[in-house]
Amino acid sequence: IQPQMDGLRINPCVPSSWKDFSMAREFRGKKLNIQVENKNGVQKGVTRIVINGEEIQGDLIPVAKMKAENNVLVIMG
Repeated sequence: IQPQMDGLRINPCVPSSWKDFSMAREFRGKKLNIQVENKNGVQKGVTRIVINGEEIQGDLIPVAKMKAENNVLVIMG
């Protein structure tokens, strides 16, 4: 997870044995509850990110898409 000027980049690099995990992160006063699914057991690469039910393109969550509290689903693959 990397803070950027225009948002938060999520591009995990994890052991292939991690099939799912979650974390909480605060970014610019906004809370993000992040759930990561890695059913294929890859070590890196994001195929899909959904924030508050809306799919975004790429791996950068724009600040404009964030609410006070956010649910983020990251699918690796």
